[in-house]
Amino acid sequence: MPQQSQKSKMSRSYPSNCEVFVIKIEMAGSTHVGQKRTNNEDSFLILTPKQVPDLPLDAVMLAADGMGGHERGEVASGMVRDIFEELFCGQLAEFLSAYGIKSSEDLLKILIPEVHQNLSSYSEEQAENDSQREKMGTTLTAALVHGTNLTIGHVGDSRAYLVRGDMIAQLTEDHTMAHLLVKAGKMTEEEAAKSKYRNALSQALGASKKVKPEVTTFDLEIGDRLLLCTDGLTRHVKDEEFVEILQQNSTQAACDALIELANSRGGRDNITVVIAYFHQDAN
Repeated sequence: MPQQSQKSKMSRSYPSNCEVFVIKIEMAGSTHVGQKRTNNEDSFLILTPKQVPDLPLDAVMLAADGMGGHERGEVASGMVRDIFEELFCGQLAEFLSAYGIKSSEDLLKILIPEVHQNLSSYSEEQAENDSQREKMGTTLTAALVHGTNLTIGHVGDSRAYLVRGDMIAQLTEDHTMAHLLVKAGKMTEEEAAKSKYRNALSQALGASKKVKPEVTTFDLEIGDRLLLCTDGLTRHVKDEEFVEILQQNSTQAACDALIELANSRGGRDNITVVIAYFHQDAN
């Protein structure tokens, strides 16, 4: 399964003496309110050089699951999406220069805490005007693709998976109290799945005092498929079903099929899916 890679440099040029292959990326994303909620607090984003000609990456993707009640979760996840979009669509060069950023990992390690601070400040300002308001927050699972390098930045319990052949690997850890108990040896994975702590986040953008994003780079191979999703999908669909649906469908058809499956099993939360298929460019 995927190997961790060295940091991906922020440049789209490659050394002339290196043998490289060009990866073509087919991407799609969908979000659905589900069967139980009245509003959708999830957000997602997909950006490519076709949309942003100066983008020094081959793709930017994210999924975010907001929380906070009274539509504040929708605001939180939407703010994260908008900050990423504004940065990568026009302010990236200035941001890279200001912080001396040289790699995708460094970018996400600096950007995600900045987003957290912006969200926290906004939430505190709103709370001053209405003391009854809950503090808003959001998960974030972001992916930056550069050549054959995939860099994941993650806070919360949304997830990133990589499907390779008939194998699947979860690339992120759930930042929940239940998972902390599993890591401490006080609970099994099976117990965690049923625990009252399974949805209690140990960190979230805007809602925690501080965040420590999980940032890792992996090597991509031709034929790989990446899945970013919120927990409205993972609470209803099993890993082996991800493999089957992603392998047998186009990216958009797979998004639609996964959302339909989650809704058919209750759709208890908002459902967001982003899928990328990496294949060799025929040109």
